[in-house]
Amino acid sequence: MNHHDYYHFQAKARQVFSLGDVERYGRQAGQLYRQMVSRWLPDDHASPIAELACGHGSFLWWLCSCGYSQVCGVDSSSGQIDLARQVEGVTVVHADVNLWLERQPVGSWQTIIAIDLIEHLTKDDLMIFLAGANRVLRPGGRLILRYPNGDSPLVGVNLFNDITHVWTYTANCLASLSKMHGFSQAEFADESTAAICKHRWLKVPLSRLSQAVLGAFIWAASKTKPISWSPNLWACLVK
Repeated sequence: MNHHDYYHFQAKARQVFSLGDVERYGRQAGQLYRQMVSRWLPDDHASPIAELACGHGSFLWWLCSCGYSQVCGVDSSSGQIDLARQVEGVTVVHADVNLWLERQPVGSWQTIIAIDLIEHLTKDDLMIFLAGANRVLRPGGRLILRYPNGDSPLVGVNLFNDITHVWTYTANCLASLSKMHGFSQAEFADESTAAICKHRWLKVPLSRLSQAVLGAFIWAASKTKPISWSPNLWACLVK
């Protein structure tokens, strides 16, 4: 057995076996997507959007539920693709993401989204990915990413929770890489409070207070203050 077997095992463990399960995942994550992603999506709902490493398609379903009409998903897992193809109104392609980018015409996409992808790529493949995404995006187009937060003292929760993860990045590192590959700006967002669904009136201020107190202790101990706390960080790279 190898890490590919582990990936397939994890996919089954998520218990997504039908379109109903895909929709359930999309609804559950809807609040997080609205807070973290909506700000970066195009105003024109007919703009072409591609999600790379789309998995079973719950984010594709959420995009369609928001009224986006030109949505494409790409994934290298045949089992996940079979589920994603059940989502009405999307095109789903079975392909390696970098090979797919290589085949796309220059300036053919307004938005590319990759949720929990780049931590699976080698450093060389990430370079290819950033260059390919920049090439196929239109001027002003956006590459939206989520990945384990290299700036967080809690990064190990996500980075080392999956043996298929290779590496992750701080905001400063990814901003430098994005500039190197032709992006004009990079914006980052910590999802810590956005991921809180229930009893937000209590948990959000408690989370912010806890972060402030812990940040002060870490600063006192190391003269370094955490930039962000969530195990996940979102990034929007603008062409």
